[in-house]
Amino acid sequence: MSKLNPANPVADLHLHSHYSDGTYTPQTLVARALKTGLSCIALTDHDTLEGCAATQKLCEEAGIGFIAGVELTAYALGEEVHILGLHVNLDNEPFLEKMREFQEGRKNRIIEMVSLLNKEGVGLSVEEVLELAHHCSAPGRMHIAHALLRGKHCKSHDEAFSRYIGEGKVAWAPKVNCSIEAAVELLHGAGAAALVAHPGMQRDRAAVCEYAIEKGIDGFECYHPRHSNSTTRRLIELCQAHQLLISGGSDCHGVEERIYMGSIRLPIQYVEQLNQWVYSKNLKKA
Repeated sequence: MSKLNPANPVADLHLHSHYSDGTYTPQTLVARALKTGLSCIALTDHDTLEGCAATQKLCEEAGIGFIAGVELTAYALGEEVHILGLHVNLDNEPFLEKMREFQEGRKNRIIEMVSLLNKEGVGLSVEEVLELAHHCSAPGRMHIAHALLRGKHCKSHDEAFSRYIGEGKVAWAPKVNCSIEAAVELLHGAGAAALVAHPGMQRDRAAVCEYAIEKGIDGFECYHPRHSNSTTRRLIELCQAHQLLISGGSDCHGVEERIYMGSIRLPIQYVEQLNQWVYSKNLKKA
């Protein structure tokens, strides 16, 4: 197990656990954070905070910084945009109530997508999908992909998405609709900063980024495994020009993914800027 490098501390602020569509437990997340030499991590599961308290406790015991986070889904300019919330208050009841609403929408979406698969002749049941999501109150497409793979309806998760459940494919259904503005307002109400996740993956990155800035976004995830060096550089320049927060993370979902925890090593200066920004904003609200 490698030791933390205090001379060059780094963070990974985009991670998933088995409480959404990842495979890692909080224990595994923290163990891998230690092994890869991370000084700080953020758990950003989809539409749930369930794993945050346990992960925070384990991080404290291990001497690793922790940021409670979440990943929400918004829609803008005809495409899906993911919004990261960082430093979410885990006891904010209005936020938790909204998460329960989103989770119910996710379960209804599973039912709709399985029905569409059945119409295409794919013999899959809702129960099979939910069985694979037994730790999770926010099931998603990855659980459908796992079920398709287990049932030998496809040969890989990539094929499941490209053939069946990717956006616009035969069994795709949209999530509960939420605007960027509503997502930002929701996260601000829970004391968190709101940042666009992996903006380099948007079909029209420039238009989406401009729109998000108009709607009050606090920053962008500039560092991401699917961003080229030039994309990362342009996003950093955009944040600097508008005095916005800069973040980054691996978006690791666990052992079955080709993207590994710690593959993005965000310089700690950006974590410190985020922490100070959140502290100042919440101090003004107090």
